[in-house]
Amino acid sequence: MAVPGLSALSPEDVEVATSMSCTGPGDCTGGGAYQSTRDTGPSPDQAYVVSEVNGTWGNAEAVPGTVALNTGLGAATTAVSCSSPGNCVAAGYYAYQYAKTALGVAGFVANQVNGTWQKARAVPALTRASRYAKVTTVSCAPAATAAARKAGLNCVAAGVWQLSPDTTAGFVLAEVHGSWRTARPVPGLPATAPGSAVTSVSCPLPGSCGLGGYYAGKSRHSQAFVANEVNGTWRGAQQVPGTATLNAGGDARVTSLSCPAAGTCVAAGPYKPKSGPDQLFAVNQTAGQWKRAIQLPGSGKLVTHNGSTVGEVSCASAATCEVGGTLQTGASSTRGFLAGETGGRWGKLYVVPDGTGSTITALSCPAPGYCAAGGQRINPPSPASFPASTIAIDEVAGRWGKTVSLHDGYIGTPDTESIYAVSCAAPRSCGAGGNLGGGMGRPYAVVANQTPVT
Repeated sequence: MAVPGLSALSPEDVEVATSMSCTGPGDCTGGGAYQSTRDTGPSPDQAYVVSEVNGTWGNAEAVPGTVALNTGLGAATTAVSCSSPGNCVAAGYYAYQYAKTALGVAGFVANQVNGTWQKARAVPALTRASRYAKVTTVSCAPAATAAARKAGLNCVAAGVWQLSPDTTAGFVLAEVHGSWRTARPVPGLPATAPGSAVTSVSCPLPGSCGLGGYYAGKSRHSQAFVANEVNGTWRGAQQVPGTATLNAGGDARVTSLSCPAAGTCVAAGPYKPKSGPDQLFAVNQTAGQWKRAIQLPGSGKLVTHNGSTVGEVSCASAATCEVGGTLQTGASSTRGFLAGETGGRWGKLYVVPDGTGSTITALSCPAPGYCAAGGQRINPPSPASFPASTIAIDEVAGRWGKTVSLHDGYIGTPDTESIYAVSCAAPRSCGAGGNLGGGMGRPYAVVANQTPVT
């Protein structure tokens, strides 16, 4: 279904859905961006959030306070995370005008407390001279008890600052018992141009989180890093062990990370070997120690061109994790994949078999052997077929099923039809957000629910 209320906010019906977080069956929150002005081309410019309560989606609303901040018309919600139903954080960025023709970019975080969204808090650039900051990811520790919910949100947001015209820096921003602290650079990252950024964060407990991203090494090549928060203090970032050897071509990054328990995480992303196309790595952390990264088993022989990527990592327990993403199997062809790990051993790579191409961009695993993934399928050309389908796929008792088409698109470019966020509160009880292609290539945002089979 189209995100309720967005058509009233967007006169051109141009919207995108970027994130989803579900804490119970029928209790989800999503976010994205919508176009608030009439224009000849699609250009979402305001940030929104939308919540589902007891199985009913309410109307989307602009993130409170961001419309006034967003004088440069360039806002979006990039991430949402909820600790319990009605208690969430939305994070993103907005553009502001500071001179007649000059624009800056700042990040924001906004709390939802007991179902009500509060005014967004600005996350400014590190210096007035740089005028650039974006919050790209957020994670809130689950609040499973009444006492934990009463204590307030415990979350970490992270992203990227501009230090100078040619150098960026990754930063973290903690919320402790509902109060946001000051944003700080990730400790241990070098300031070598072109710099660093945080791409993913995961918090299984208050004060215990993991994050990952990329930084520029001495050669100015991109290297993957991870860092951990222990008892509320961030330890120094470290290069992902093993990637110094794997990434001989110098283009690695962590694109997704999941931590099911304190000191236990899995991270994954692309890297560039000494020769041949980009490949994918996975790395485990056990008992606080990061192990040596390996090439994702089964992926190497399938990749023929640059462009493979990890869409998401999701761990249901300390012993079971799943990685989903996209393999570049030809100059213009891709295949979505899913790979599972149990007890430290990676199983056989599952490649989405349908269509002439596919992608996996979203993944959530609420229990061992039970996951849901979403993405896109490119359909074979035929007078009776649609160019692209928005797809979902389930893993039940450790076995991936067939893809299910949630929508077949007639209009718009194929890449406007996709699921971009999935969150499951329990096996086969999930929420998803994505885009469908409207007229003239104008995407509109949708949400979908999966209900448990009884």
